[in-house]
Amino acid sequence: MVGVVEAAIELGVSPRRVRQMLAAGVLAGEHVGRVWVIDAGHLRNLESRPEVGRPWSPAAAWAVLALADGEEVDISPVERSRARKRLARGLDRAVARLRVRAEGRWFYVHPGVIDRLGEAPRIVRSGINAVAEYGAGLVIGDGFEGYVRAGDLDELVSRFGLDDQAARPNVLLRVVDDVAWPFRPGQRSAGRAVVAVDLLESNEPRTRRAGVELMERL
Repeated sequence: MVGVVEAAIELGVSPRRVRQMLAAGVLAGEHVGRVWVIDAGHLRNLESRPEVGRPWSPAAAWAVLALADGEEVDISPVERSRARKRLARGLDRAVARLRVRAEGRWFYVHPGVIDRLGEAPRIVRSGINAVAEYGAGLVIGDGFEGYVRAGDLDELVSRFGLDDQAARPNVLLRVVDDVAWPFRPGQRSAGRAVVAVDLLESNEPRTRRAGVELMERL
């Protein structure tokens, strides 16, 4: 049995959403005193349940994230209406579908190069490297995380000596199709919603907890 906060971290949603799922019977749990406890086995089954409905496109995923951050998006009225409806259901419920926004690629780079990598003009910092800008409590280690256009990846790999065969990678680059690239010219860090989703995709519990905290502030 696990508590509400632990269940929220596992599912990548907010504690409030977990309580809603419990009240609706979507999640199996029971009251012990004044708190909820949740069946961990049912939680795992819920995590593995396949998504239903049509898959999202990268452009659709970025539109939802832009609206979550209060940004304007250059899309048709129909697409805007669809994105608003998806966002209205809750960004925490869309984390799995939002993975289509980019392809995660892991690399190793010498620790002495990480700072220079983070300052590269064609990389947008995100995840663990942007979380401090939004006040989420997370100690950053020696790694790096950011977004890059697909068309810029090969040049960056060559320039910084990024190794995609290393046993212990320390750089996560999320590669975005050039056509779907959502960031403004000169933008150095991703928006709050994007950073929250990045953190929620981590396998590290503290990082996911920071993502939950950040998403609750949206």
